[in-house]
Amino acid sequence: MSEFVNNATLVELILACTAVFGGLTAFATLIGFALEAALGESRRIFDLPRAEGQLRWEFLATVRFVLMSGVAFGALLFAVPIAEPAFGQAVLTFVVCWAGFEVYYWGLHRVMHTRALFRFHKFHHDSHVTSPLTGYSMSTVESLGWLVGLCGVPFLLSLFAPISVEGFLAYHALYQISGNQIGHSNVDFFPAFASDREKSWISHPITYHSLHHARFNNHYSFGSSFMDRLMGTEWADWPELHKRVVGGQAMKKLSERGKAQAA
Repeated sequence: MSEFVNNATLVELILACTAVFGGLTAFATLIGFALEAALGESRRIFDLPRAEGQLRWEFLATVRFVLMSGVAFGALLFAVPIAEPAFGQAVLTFVVCWAGFEVYYWGLHRVMHTRALFRFHKFHHDSHVTSPLTGYSMSTVESLGWLVGLCGVPFLLSLFAPISVEGFLAYHALYQISGNQIGHSNVDFFPAFASDREKSWISHPITYHSLHHARFNNHYSFGSSFMDRLMGTEWADWPELHKRVVGGQAMKKLSERGKAQAA
């Protein structure tokens, strides 16, 4: 894989990244819809209809993001030094991409909720009840913000050590893409013990982020919860609501609160 990247032209890299990223996104999206079909009766998060035309506008926005990502990732891999295949370098690239984007995304997401910038984030919040297509349903400006982080973090790493293509791909396939598409499904397949806050530092249940779409503030983290916890932007009642969902009790309104939050 590294040999192909080192010898490919910029155009070849853009086409390859578009194909790979698009394929992984499509696969994760299909898994998300399959989970909704399989768990819709027992693990539904919000027992509410989606907006009219929502899947159509989400699909079009997802295609746009995939095309933008193909260009951005192709340019990144063309510009940075690429490491020879090695397990240690792959792990380093994965961990740095994960940790760096988690911190960056919390900051990006938080400023997108300010009065001055929410107009660029509003499109994403038009999806009150999420779907597996909601993840990349963003405005062009917000999409660019994402790509600054997704490309900027590995670029900064490349100033100190070559990038592992395998680690970069693994991060997107196993965490960023799958977590984003499947993580916006309107069902929660996470087990009951995921309601324990101490177990959510690096990966939170789907209900956690669904509450952000319902309430519009707090829960700004991407796939973990450590930034929300450190910055004081975590809702107190999400563990209780996750337990309800796991127990087959879907929420009936977007404004629903648990006892911890009502108090």
